[in-house]
Amino acid sequence: MSTAIRQWRGFKAATRLGWQISSNWTQPLVFVLYSVLRPLSAAFILVVMYRVISGGGANTAAYLAFLVSGVAFWSFVQYGFAGLSNGIAEDRGEYKMLKYVYTSPAHFYVYLLGRGLAQLASAVASALIVLIVATIALGLPINPLHINYPLLLAASSLALLAVIGLAMAFGVLLLQARDAHGYGELGSGVLYVISGAIFPISVLPGILATIASLSPLVYWMESIRRSLLGSQAIRMFPSLSDGDVLLRLLVTTAATLILAHLVFSWADRTARQKGLIDMETNW
Repeated sequence: MSTAIRQWRGFKAATRLGWQISSNWTQPLVFVLYSVLRPLSAAFILVVMYRVISGGGANTAAYLAFLVSGVAFWSFVQYGFAGLSNGIAEDRGEYKMLKYVYTSPAHFYVYLLGRGLAQLASAVASALIVLIVATIALGLPINPLHINYPLLLAASSLALLAVIGLAMAFGVLLLQARDAHGYGELGSGVLYVISGAIFPISVLPGILATIASLSPLVYWMESIRRSLLGSQAIRMFPSLSDGDVLLRLLVTTAATLILAHLVFSWADRTARQKGLIDMETNW
């Protein structure tokens, strides 16, 4: 059997495993309801908070579109980053199978990529549900016929690579901890603040705004809003064209993947040397 076929089979098995783990904790109907209500509740809680705080000012509609679009597509980070990095801890601590994954024919990268992409269907469904319901309920200026689909797909594909790369590095880094369960949500929460998902990065303090401008997630959020809302979008980078934003997303994604690979390699090597792959944890 060729190496390519072995890697492909490992990828398919990892994707199926990731989906089974994320969806088999309850009955199918309950899982569907949870998948629908979770993103909707998160989006509308923020909407209510903003309307109460702002008092319904003149710029409310424009900012609501900014807010809802960011929250809708944040599901890619929530499912991809938190789901994958938590999954590595679960494979070691709860299921005690990480050591077998390391010794399997499939490369560890391939396995983690499959686990990460297993969350893609849930993330896409979550984003669509929030956008459709919010557009109808809040009257957002989103017209399916006017969406820039090439920009949306290109930006989301690059961002997904960056998110999975970050999740791989973060998850393997957490093998240094005895009990790392739940740290995926913590890391996702930090990214949430500096990604431009709920407010422009210009409101952040100087050093945080500089750090945020180096993240591919900021340019992804900018591209999403431009593709969905066109000229009505509140822009974090008004001086940049759509092509400039996409180029920055490409460059920062490449830099993020290189940095993630370096961190992953160091953490993986350290975990092997210290015997952390099959360490018993306080699960």
